[in-house]
Amino acid sequence: MTEFPSKNSRCQARQATGQTVDVYDNTLDAYVGRLVNIHTQGLMVIGDQPFEEDRLYRLDLHLSHPVNERNSIHLGVDCLWVRNADDNGKHWAGFSIIDASPQALEDIETLAQSES
Repeated sequence: MTEFPSKNSRCQARQATGQTVDVYDNTLDAYVGRLVNIHTQGLMVIGDQPFEEDRLYRLDLHLSHPVNERNSIHLGVDCLWVRNADDNGKHWAGFSIIDASPQALEDIETLAQSES
């Protein structure tokens, strides 16, 4: 019997970045957290406010150092899971990238490789 990966399983190793990346909800124009790790198919964020599972978001990643001469990456994502981060009031969230331009994917690859 063939087992198929669940929607929450990872096919690629996520990479920490070598810089601070602030994450903003594009729709609300509000800061929602900090990027923990990323690859071309997904990312993880930690923030003060919880995200909603199975909800779509437009996120803007604001880079502390330019990547490929750009200061931000714009993505459409699906929130796959949310977890409380102990008792410190923070929340972890994992996302699948569902909408990204070829330029954004190139920037993500460069960003991920900058730390590996």
